[in-house]
Amino acid sequence: MTGVLALTRLEVLRALRNRRVMFFTILYPTVLFLLSASATKAGQTVDGTNISYRTYYLIAYASFGALGAALTTNAQKIATERKEGWIRQLRLTALPGNGYVLSKIASATLATVPAIIIVFVVGASMGVHLSFAKWVTAFLVLWIGALAFTAMGIAIGYGVPQDSVQMVNILVYVAGSFLGGQFFPLTGALESIGKVLPTYQVRQLATDVISGAHVPSSGVAILLAWTAGAGTLAALMYRRGVDAD
Repeated sequence: MTGVLALTRLEVLRALRNRRVMFFTILYPTVLFLLSASATKAGQTVDGTNISYRTYYLIAYASFGALGAALTTNAQKIATERKEGWIRQLRLTALPGNGYVLSKIASATLATVPAIIIVFVVGASMGVHLSFAKWVTAFLVLWIGALAFTAMGIAIGYGVPQDSVQMVNILVYVAGSFLGGQFFPLTGALESIGKVLPTYQVRQLATDVISGAHVPSSGVAILLAWTAGAGTLAALMYRRGVDAD
């Protein structure tokens, strides 16, 4: 267990020192939130809801950063480390067989924390007022919901060739966020498509929680199904990668 903790600490430090990861998961979502929030009036609400646009964008861009951190923290690194033989070298140490993957899960989970909190802090400074309980609940929904993307990142890292990982990451991240309503509220056919995606459900569940709206069981079920499916795929890709190595 000590080896797993030490490797997790190393992975977290590496993620925090990675300027590209920090830009796309913390700075970029924060700037987008500032631009979107500044373009709307403080009390202007999203059509058909009691949520202000600033509150909507707070949740949308906090989820955008969290999902990006969960997805991108691991995918490229796993693919690179597999190609360089790093994973093979770790098997020669006292690290448990699944210790490498456990450290990747832990580091991605921890990397989502600043991605959410920094947007929340900026949102509060921009006039988004929530009770302490709602801040905490929204954080937990986004943080736990990002687990589906942590699993996706591991699956991509083990299952996609290194040269294609970045392209697949961008496709999953940007297309998923667009259809998830992270950039603007969706209507019509786009919303219908988005409802089956984890990006949409993470954002919507957190929005429902802070607005006091009924949290639909269908949304929770969809998110859980994606998390379980991504976890299963990650496990399959991991086993295949181990056999190949």
